[in-house]
Amino acid sequence: MRRPVIPLLIALITGITIGSIASIPNGVALPALAAVLAALLFLAASGKKGLVFSCLLISLFLLGILNINLYLHPHWGRDDITRHAGKDRLTVEGLVCATPRIVGEKTRLVISASRIIRDGIAVPVKGKILLSVKDSNTVFNYGNYIRARTKLKGPHNFNNPGGFDYERYLLYRGISLRGYVSRPSDIVIIRESAGDYLRTRIERYRSLLRGLIRESAPSPEGGVLQALLLGEKEGIPEDIIRDFNRAGVSHILAISGLHVGIIAFISFAIIKIIMRSSEYLLLRFNIFKVSALLSVIPVIGYAFIAGLRISTIRAAIMILCYLTALLAGRGRDLLNILAFAAFLILVINPASLFDVSFQLSFTAVAAILLAVPALGSMIPKPDGGGILRRGMTSVLLFTLVSLAAVIGTAPLIALYFNRISTIALLSNLFAIPIIGFAALPVGMLLIVTAPFAPVAPVLITVASFFIQIAISIIGFLSSFPFSSLAVTTPTLPEIFFYYLCVLTGIRMITVWRSKENGVSGDSKRDIPPSAIGRLKDLYRVKERNLLALSLGLIALFFVADAFYTNLRAAGSRHIEMTFIDVGQGSSTLIRFPGGPVMLVDGGGFYDKSFDLGKYVVAPYLWREKIKKIDIMVLTHPDQDHVGGLPFIVENFEVGEIWSNGQESENESWRRLLEVIGRKGIPHRIIGTNTQERIIGGASIRILNPARPASGRGFSFPDFDCNNNGVVMKITFGRRSILLPADISGPAEAELVASGHDLEADILMAPHHGGHTSSTAPFLRAVRPKIAVISCGPGNVFGFPNQDVLDRYVKAGIRILRTDKNGAITIRTDGENMEVRDQGPEAGK
Repeated sequence: MRRPVIPLLIALITGITIGSIASIPNGVALPALAAVLAALLFLAASGKKGLVFSCLLISLFLLGILNINLYLHPHWGRDDITRHAGKDRLTVEGLVCATPRIVGEKTRLVISASRIIRDGIAVPVKGKILLSVKDSNTVFNYGNYIRARTKLKGPHNFNNPGGFDYERYLLYRGISLRGYVSRPSDIVIIRESAGDYLRTRIERYRSLLRGLIRESAPSPEGGVLQALLLGEKEGIPEDIIRDFNRAGVSHILAISGLHVGIIAFISFAIIKIIMRSSEYLLLRFNIFKVSALLSVIPVIGYAFIAGLRISTIRAAIMILCYLTALLAGRGRDLLNILAFAAFLILVINPASLFDVSFQLSFTAVAAILLAVPALGSMIPKPDGGGILRRGMTSVLLFTLVSLAAVIGTAPLIALYFNRISTIALLSNLFAIPIIGFAALPVGMLLIVTAPFAPVAPVLITVASFFIQIAISIIGFLSSFPFSSLAVTTPTLPEIFFYYLCVLTGIRMITVWRSKENGVSGDSKRDIPPSAIGRLKDLYRVKERNLLALSLGLIALFFVADAFYTNLRAAGSRHIEMTFIDVGQGSSTLIRFPGGPVMLVDGGGFYDKSFDLGKYVVAPYLWREKIKKIDIMVLTHPDQDHVGGLPFIVENFEVGEIWSNGQESENESWRRLLEVIGRKGIPHRIIGTNTQERIIGGASIRILNPARPASGRGFSFPDFDCNNNGVVMKITFGRRSILLPADISGPAEAELVASGHDLEADILMAPHHGGHTSSTAPFLRAVRPKIAVISCGPGNVFGFPNQDVLDRYVKAGIRILRTDKNGAITIRTDGENMEVRDQGPEAGK
């Protein structure tokens, strides 16, 4: 077999994937592995090589299951720290085992816990905690042994279809619980330098580099340089990150195989030049292999200085595998080397399979290795013509490499980031040479010369100069209209057929070029072909036609897929309401018959470091293939309702916006108004005098506020924006839904007294089930069959209130909660209702 590593890698990947989807206990997988290994030894002794390889594949499949189980189902026995999760505050002690990260006003620490203290009793524990410390002036470092007072909780997912699995994300990093420290006095450093000696020394050197960069480099150049050398992007301003994203070059800001590969390439070239300058070294050593061997040193050194993050270690392993292959004289089969590097990484850390950087790095390299030879065969080889022609050919080849990487990673970028840059190829042609081959090498010199005071500032200035040029070019390119397009989330079949199309196209170019050059294997056969040989010959003759047919069928799939997606929405005869799980807040998606879409509120956290619109609401909309929101409704400008809307308005086409006109000092509200004005979106102020609206056969009536809340004339005191929130009733056929926002008892009483028809099958519980809402007279007037409560788990407000829950139960109303049921979807044709949920208690 020409490339035996590839099927071994596929077997391992299959095992890891199956193990992550289906919970296969070790008690099943381990005996099965033992049995297969015993069979493998027996078959090897019997000389049955074909069956030995099959057993090896099965063994790797089972090994993948067992390896991923170590992450998904960790077990520390009686010392497991997860046994101490709960509502009570306790004292935890442990080691800061990773480089602290500063995100907004918080410092995030990964703590390897050693003991907890509760009621004066110390108990030894094992496990990792993610500890968030707010507004602390203390500088934390790796190796600090800390004591903190906190509550330990398990991580919480936003349980929406296809949503990001945060709980699993932390498990893959060995983190079981989270804690939050709100007061600086609740955390102290007991002792320093308690970690690994070598790691501590490296962290001190990293701190030296960090200080030098902050002192000598302006912003944003210093932040970019820190990202290139230390793997820390926290110092890069948000607008610069946005420009890099729009330009399709954000990968340059995260240390990956590109950076490590450039370091290895430059080191190899420099060492080779030095050795060639010495006649003794030329005669004494194999300069090619010595250069490869010595290039290992800067690669490993760079990995350590970059903080030994998982992505950096993976990149270093990939490059080290290639350098090792060069030393062994096996550096020609690059696909096999790539497969071996992936195999080695997944054996060491199987959770890497689900890491975006792993997928992007290996997909990009695989695309380059597969596509560039085919595309390069179409370029005439420079036969003479001097330096200029050879230089142009090199530039063209570099363009093809970038093009292959862009094509190869496009579906994954769309899947994870819902954005495609139309200028990625052009941006990379500028960014990679300037940052990769100018700023990064200067940065490597800085790493070596940091202790020498006169040299370091000069190198930082030079690196900053190159970075400034790159930032200017990227900023200019990203400023063009349509430089970046938001795209909906591709489905797995769409991704599969995309890559099938790419591979078919590559094969078609290869066949076309080989026939054009007169290459054929027919003349090599001197013996009559077998039946299989005749089939192969027939395939070779018809291959071009078959490949063209395949491309036609793939194109037909994408046409049918687009037609189905549009027809499904436009041809719908149902109204569908999804109460999105946004934690402690509210966001409701309503899809009307015929396709129009309404979004009521966008959720939002009072901690501005997490944008719910960006990370929760928008991904759900994109997954549902929604690119346009016909009507966006803001019930009132509280942060837990408006916080996610600015990002939505910025990145989606919005037809019009409804609100009660309530003014607010809320930063999210001001951002929303700014985007509305900039994009020229119609903004309607609504109230009870607003005319009934019919959309897709469904009627929308506004029941509150009695007067628009803009300017003067509130029904309630000015500060009480909850009771002036927009209350809507939507009726379709014989079914109706009431969305009362955050109103409380006084507004409920006014609604009951107003004489409006409040009766509805579905009620969104007012004010998240708070104790001042859902009064008995209001529930008697509405008479709902289902009450949906949008709230976050363990929220500080205590929503929903137990008395309110008892009131619903006593009235015989079915309760659904986003904190327990996740996203709740109710679909009706005007007669029948279908309810679906996504949470951990779904179906219970």
